[in-house]
Amino acid sequence: MWYRKQLRLIRRARRVARAQQHQLLIVELEGLTAITLHTHARQLTISIEREEAGQLVDTLREALRDRRRAWKQEARQLRQDWQESQRLRKQERSTSP
Repeated sequence: MWYRKQLRLIRRARRVARAQQHQLLIVELEGLTAITLHTHARQLTISIEREEAGQLVDTLREALRDRRRAWKQEARQLRQDWQESQRLRKQERSTSP
């Protein structure tokens, strides 16, 4: 049962990927640049002219870089909190009778 569901999802993903590749090929043949935004359930392809593409790509790259920095900082803080809680648990175990 689980296997059939996974196969169905894989086939659907293949169809979606083929459709997206076809759409991007058409956009490329027209001499445009396209950006595809993905979410969990949907995707959106936006075509833009080549002159504007560089500026948009730079803006998106900067936004992604900022987001990665924020995630790294959050992960670092979570690791420190976890390590501190583990250290406190060890101390409690060693001092309790």
